[in-house]
Amino acid sequence: MKRIENILVLFLLYNCSKNKHENTRTFLNSKNDFSVSAFEKKLNYVKGNDSLEIPPAIYDKRLNKDYLNGAFHFLILNKDNSYYAIDSTRLFPLMCGNRSEFSKQDSINFIRESTTHIQKLKPIKTAEIIKILKQNQNTIVNADHINPLNISFALKNDILQGSAMYDIINFMENNGMKLYTIRRMNEYEITKTK
Repeated sequence: MKRIENILVLFLLYNCSKNKHENTRTFLNSKNDFSVSAFEKKLNYVKGNDSLEIPPAIYDKRLNKDYLNGAFHFLILNKDNSYYAIDSTRLFPLMCGNRSEFSKQDSINFIRESTTHIQKLKPIKTAEIIKILKQNQNTIVNADHINPLNISFALKNDILQGSAMYDIINFMENNGMKLYTIRRMNEYEITKTK
């Protein structure tokens, strides 16, 4: 009887993991236009499933998410034109223990640091993003870091036409770059890219 129960549990786990893998592949292999809002809905769906591993939160949830920048930050205007800024000295260690009270000034400082980072933007072609990630792959996934470096993307519009974003996500997922954020551009980023 115990053996039958074990086989049944293994069968259920196998089916759950198979469905999870198929859902992820369907989402990432699509060659349709990429939508930030659809990505966020998909991410929220994935986070709601307790059986999936989610990278630890590296940002304080009280910070303004419109200003989150990773050590590698890309602004994507359209399928052809983008910008990037790299701050490879920026590591995000896990915070342990009690955190001090978060103040209004902390939030202002966070936005100020984010906008300073945006001032380092360099124009590139959107197709070059994978090349930049490939050149910096060892730095991004360095096993000596407590956490890998975060890669962030900000899209000008909710919809990015073509498969560029899917190609980027597939490249990152296949090469161990699993810590990334995708959001819409904030007003400051839009102004800097005009």
